Amino acid sequence: MDPSLEYIDTIDYKKMQRRIKDLVSVMSELNTKSVASRRLRYVEIDIEGERKAGRLQPDELYIPQHIIDTNIRREQSSYVQYVTQSPRAVVLSDKYTPSMNPSLIERDASARMRYDGWQLPLYSCIDGMQQNGYGIMEVVYDEDKPGHVSHEFVQLGDFGYVADTRSLQETEILARSYFFSRTKLLSLANNPKFGFDLTQVMKIVEGEPTNGLSDAVIDSKDKSLYKIDKVMFRVGGVVQVAWTCESRCDDWVRPPVPLFIGRRKPDVSPEGQIKSQMTGIPATQEAYETDYPYILFPYLISENDTISQLKGRVYLDQDCQEAVSSLLSSYCTAHRRASGLYFSKDTDDPNADLAMQKNVYFEPGALINSKIKQFQLTAPDAGVIQAIETIVGANQQETSQVNFAAMNRRDSRKTATEISAASQSAASLSTVQVVLFSQALRQMYSLMFEIFQSRILAGLVQDIDPQVKQLYSRSYNVRPSGDTDVIERQQLIQQMQQAWPVIQNTPCNVVFMCDMIEKMFPEQAQKYVQILQQAQQQQQQQQQAQQQQAQSAQGQAMQQAIGMAQTVGQEIIKMSKHPEFFSETGLMHVFPIIENAATTIQNMQKQAQQAQQQQQQQQPKQ
Repeated sequence: MDPSLEYIDTIDYKKMQRRIKDLVSVMSELNTKSVASRRLRYVEIDIEGERKAGRLQPDELYIPQHIIDTNIRREQSSYVQYVTQSPRAVVLSDKYTPSMNPSLIERDASARMRYDGWQLPLYSCIDGMQQNGYGIMEVVYDEDKPGHVSHEFVQLGDFGYVADTRSLQETEILARSYFFSRTKLLSLANNPKFGFDLTQVMKIVEGEPTNGLSDAVIDSKDKSLYKIDKVMFRVGGVVQVAWTCESRCDDWVRPPVPLFIGRRKPDVSPEGQIKSQMTGIPATQEAYETDYPYILFPYLISENDTISQLKGRVYLDQDCQEAVSSLLSSYCTAHRRASGLYFSKDTDDPNADLAMQKNVYFEPGALINSKIKQFQLTAPDAGVIQAIETIVGANQQETSQVNFAAMNRRDSRKTATEISAASQSAASLSTVQVVLFSQALRQMYSLMFEIFQSRILAGLVQDIDPQVKQLYSRSYNVRPSGDTDVIERQQLIQQMQQAWPVIQNTPCNVVFMCDMIEKMFPEQAQKYVQILQQAQQQQQQQQQAQQQQAQSAQGQAMQQAIGMAQTVGQEIIKMSKHPEFFSETGLMHVFPIIENAATTIQNMQKQAQQAQQQQQQQQPKQ
C-alpha cells in the first residue's frame, strides 16, 4: 500500500499523524490571516508610538478609516433581521400531506431551536462570514438544551481543512481547535466518562500554555489556555472523532470513537423488539453519523467554489480603506501646516545666516532687531474631499449599497425617484445575499430537527405535549422561517407599495392599508389597524346617520304631500256636491271636471279601504 494513503480507513495515530500535522499547519496560517484581518478591520494606531519611532512627523496626523467594519455593520441588519424577526424558527410542510396545518409542531420545534443564547453563535457566524468570506457552524449534542442539540460557531483560525477543499463533506479529515485551562484538562482526564488519556494530558499541561495567540497579540504571562484539536475522519463510511495535541503528544489524547450527536434509529434486534413490547415505546439505539456536523456559510458565491478562495469584506475593502485613510490624513496634515505661521530673515545675502541663532520662537511684545519675512504654506485644494467621496461612493456601489452611494453624493440633483430606486435596488441585492445565507441555515436547521425528532419519537424528550408528539411521526420539509416571514414579505411589501397609488382610490383602500401595515410593522400594526378601523366605522356611522336623516326628511315631505292631497281631495268632493257655487260658465266648463275628479278620488278611497280591510283579515290567519 502507498505509504501516503495509509491514513485512509484507519485509527492508527502513527499513520494519521502526518495528516493531522498538515491540518495544524493550515490552522496556524488561518489564525495568522485572522489576526491580520482583525487589524485591518479595526485599525488600532498608536500615534505617539509612531512618532517616537520616526514613522510620523511631529505635526503629522494619521486618521484611520474603518470602511471594512462600516460595510460589515451595514449589511448585518439584513442577516439579523432574517434570523430574528420571525416569531418561529422554521417553516414545516408535510411531505405527503401538504394541506396539513403545521403550526403546533412549528411552535414546538422553534422552542427547541431557540434556546437561551441561541442568537450569539449565529451573530458571530454572520460577522465572521462577512469579514473572512465564510463562516463555520457545528451542530453538537447537548442534553441541557430543550431539543438535546445546539449549534456552535467555529472561528477562522480554529478550523482546519485541506486547502483545496471544495465541499466539507467530501474532505477526508477535518479538525477543530479547543482551548482548555489546566484544571479543565485534568478533570477531563480523571473522569472515565470522557475517555481522555491521563498520560497524554500530562504531556500537554507540563509545558507552557499554547493558546494559539502570539506574544505580539497578548503577553506571555497572561496565557493560561492549552490548545488541543478535535479531529474527524471516516472509517468504513462512519465519521470518527478523536482528540489530539500533535505538538506535544505521541498518541491520541482521546482515541477515535464513532460520532454521535444525539440521533436515534430503530432497534430491530430481538432484544429491542422485546423491550418495545414491554414498554410500549419503539426501541431505538444510537445512530452514528456518516456526514460531518459542520455547515459552511459562504458570504458570496462565484465560479470558484474552493473554500480557501472565498473572499469577504476585508479582501474587498482593504485598498479603499487604505486610500481613504491616506488621503484624509494627508489633507488634515497639510491643513494644519498651512494654518501655521513661518518666518525667515528678509535678506538677499547668502551668508547672512552664519552664526545666526536658529529655531527662534516669537512672542507678543518682543523686540525684533532684524527685518523678518512672514509666510504661510498653501492650503490643499478641497477637491481632495470630493475624491474621497468618489472613492467611498464607488465602494458602496461595489458592496451593493447603492442607496448609501446615492445619499452620500454632495450634489443637489438627488430626486425622490432616484433615492427610491436606489433603496429598492439595495434591498433586492441584499436579499440575494440573504438567500445564499438561508441555504446554509436550512442545512443546519434540517439536521437539528432530524436529531430532536428522532429523540422525541424514542421517548427521550419528556417535556412535550402528547398531541404534538404524534405530529413528529410525520415526514417534513424544513425551511428557515425567514424565507417566508422576511424575504417573501419584503417582496410583497414592495409590490403593495407600488400598487397603493391605484388602490387608494378604490373601496378596498382601508383593507389594503391594514394588510400593508401588518406586513411592514407586525409589532405595532394592531394599534394602527385599530385606529383605521375605528375611523372607518365612524365614517360609516356618519354616512348612515346622514342617510337616515335624508330618508326621514323625505318621509316627512311625503306625509305632508299626502296630507295636502287628502285635504284637496275632500275639498273637491265637497265642491262637487254644490253646483250652486258655480256660475253658468263654470257649470259648463269647470263643474264636469270637478265631478269626474271627485268620482275618481272616491273610487281610490274605496279601493284603499278595501285593501286595508283585506290586510286586517289576513293578519289573524297568518
